Order: sequence, then C-alpha cells, then structure tokens
Amino acid sequence: MWGAAPLPGTTIFKGQFLEDPTYPMTPKDFWSHGGSSVVPCLCFSFLAGDLCNCSSVGSAGCNLTTGQCLCLPGYTGPRCHSCAHGFFPQQGGQQCQPCSCSPAGATSEQCDHSGKCQCKAGVTGLKCERCSEGFFRFNESSCEPCQCHNLSHSCDSSTGTCLDCQENTEGEHCELCKEGFYRSTQPAHGCQRCPCSTVASTGTCHLEPGESVPRCDQCKAGYTGLNCNQCDKGYYNSDSICTRCECNGNVDPALSPSVCRPDSGECIGCLYHTTGFHCELCQEGYSRDSQGTNCTRKEATPEPREFTTSAPNTTKATSFSTAVLNSTLSPTTLQTIFPISSSDNSTSAFADVSWTQFNIIILTVIIIVVVLLMGFVGAVYMYREYQNRKLNAPFWTIELKEDNISFSSYHDSIPNADVSGLLEDDGNEVAPNGQLTLTTPMHNFKA
Repeated sequence: MWGAAPLPGTTIFKGQFLEDPTYPMTPKDFWSHGGSSVVPCLCFSFLAGDLCNCSSVGSAGCNLTTGQCLCLPGYTGPRCHSCAHGFFPQQGGQQCQPCSCSPAGATSEQCDHSGKCQCKAGVTGLKCERCSEGFFRFNESSCEPCQCHNLSHSCDSSTGTCLDCQENTEGEHCELCKEGFYRSTQPAHGCQRCPCSTVASTGTCHLEPGESVPRCDQCKAGYTGLNCNQCDKGYYNSDSICTRCECNGNVDPALSPSVCRPDSGECIGCLYHTTGFHCELCQEGYSRDSQGTNCTRKEATPEPREFTTSAPNTTKATSFSTAVLNSTLSPTTLQTIFPISSSDNSTSAFADVSWTQFNIIILTVIIIVVVLLMGFVGAVYMYREYQNRKLNAPFWTIELKEDNISFSSYHDSIPNADVSGLLEDDGNEVAPNGQLTLTTPMHNFKA
C-alpha cells in the first residue's frame, strides 16, 4: 500500500500515497514506529485526502488515529502554531518563550507579545520583578510606598530610606531640615533658611511651640534678640558689627547696664573722677597718679587774690579773697563764678565747665545778688523814712501873746517830760496849762 519506507539514518524522505502517486511526502509526515522504522503520519482523511500540516517548531508529531498534532510545551492550537498561556513568540521567529512573570509582582502569568507582564500597583519591570519609583520592599504581596512627605520621588528599594530629599530637607524620611534651615508647622512643606547671620549666631534656628517666627539657637558674644540682630549690653553697633564698649574699666555695669551708647559707643556714667568719650580723661581738678591709672585730686595752692563784684544801681562793692573762697568752693566752682585772667589762659574760664553746671552757678549768683540788692534797698528806704519822720514831727509849739508865750508840747503823750529846762532864766514860770510866763519882757529864750 505504501511506497518504500525510508532507510534509517536518512534525513530526507519522499514517498507517495497509493491514491495519488504524485503527492510528495516530507520528513515531518513520518513518525517513528516500532523502534527504527519510520512510517508516515496518517494525518489525513481518507475520503478528503487533507494533510495535518503540524507546525515544524511547535509540534512533536500527530495522533495516529485522530490525526491531532502533538504540541511541544509552550505551543498550542490544532497545528501547534500558537504560543500557549504563559508564553510569547520570540521576536523574528516562530519559537515560543516563557513569560516568566514574577508571581509576587504580576497580576497573572500572561504577558503581551513583547514578553512584558502585567504588574501590580507599585511594581515595575519586564517581569514585574522590582518596585516602582516611590515604592520599596518588594515582597509576596506588593511594594510599600516610600514615606518621604512628598519631598522625594524615590527611596532605597530595601530599607525605604528616602533618596535625594528636596527643599532643603534631609533624614531617613526627609523629616529633618538641613543646617541653617527651619521647617514651618506643616511637615509636608519644605524648609526655609533661618534669619540668623553666621556672624552674629551659629546660623541655626528653631520654632517654639505656638510661635510662627523662628528663634536663633545661640547668639555669639555681643549679640542678643530673637534673630541675634541686636547688640548685647556692653556692646555697641559699629558698621553692623557689635563691638565691646571701651571705657577703660571706669563704668560700673550695675549702675549703667548699657555701659556705652549702643549707636556710638560713647561711655555712660564715667566713675572715679574720669570723663571723655571712653572715660579716658580726668575731670577738672584731677590728674593721673604716678602709675597713670587713677585720677586723684590736685593739691591746689592758690595765691591770695581779690575779686570784686558790684550789684547794679548800688555804690556798694563786695570783695572776696581766694584764700577764703578756697575753703568752701572747689577749683571748678571758683573758676566758674569768678573769671580769673591769666597769661596762660586768655580765652574763657568756663571752658572746662559743662553748660548745665554753668547755668546752675549763674542762676545761683543772680539769686544771691537780687536778694542782697533787695535787702540793701529795703534798708535804705527804712533809714530815709526814719529821717523824714524825725524831721517833720514838731516837738514844741510856741505862740507869743503880748507879754505871754503860749507853749504847747507833746507832754500829754510824754507825761514824764520835763520842759522847765528849756528856759535859761530861772525867773520864768510855766503855768499848769502849759503857758510860759515871762517875768521880764522880751526875755531871750532857747527852745
């Protein structure tokens, strides 16, 4: 019924069916039977004469009875031309390759024609074998999202440590601010630069609970304030730099906490008889000791000298001796009240006295002069009144009446007055009524 069977070891077999001696046969139409003999597949309908036509790549043979092609693993279909579930065709060829999708990361074993598997959320890769960006810790269930407060797009795939934190943040989860920055009350927001100068502070800051303005962590020496932008006590602002006050140890911080003016550096409240911008000079009447450290009072030995002051509208003059004044007035006060002309100093005796002291002294002198003047004027007025009253008040009144002289006096107001002595002549008589009787006509009398 069949043509001659192909010999063992041959690679090409040809034959023909008895029904159609011209139909060619190829090696795929034969299959091994009973050891070394090869017989053609009976993959046709005897009535129709159809050939099985199994895939040369995906088929391993056919069923002798039914003519069904026997597909290799990874192939499917009536003629084993298609890739089975979990396989995909190799690009440019007819062979089927396994998808090899990760059971943990893929939603199924199936992949597309390019071999890419369908991945779960947070998983990526051709075979769904790793976590996507923003996820970490690949496991049987899936990948966990990175905890970076939206300040990083990725984290370590194993530990979850955030990578490349943004907006001046750092830390395992971008929860910290870099040095010199602070975070507002919203953790999801980035960090802002501290308003702290590195010249005046450490440059770092923090937010106190309930506050919205940051505080500098630590101010450097000489600076104070929330942002270390003010000069501390004992310092002053010199070109935006806080510089220590230079007062040569002559200012007590307990009495003058600022020590010097914060805007200029001028010392406040110089002690120990010192003066000057930096308390570097001695006050008037004081000089440096032999060591040049302390100001001590000068040992003054003034020469006796007369000073005369006159009040307006008076002829009186008052003289003072420097020897007397020296016992009650300091050299400064003496020089202020009485200008002393000298060949060494011809400009002004008030040069070393402050305006306040000068005004006080001048006011005192004016008050004293006014009081003395008023007293003097009052005394003169009282004296003149006394003189006028003495001259204008008559003591005796004498009236001549023919041979008698009427004599009236103030004897009524002066009961003990003796008027008999007014007459030189013992012969004259005074009547009880106050009339003077002359015994001798035209007698001379004295009042």
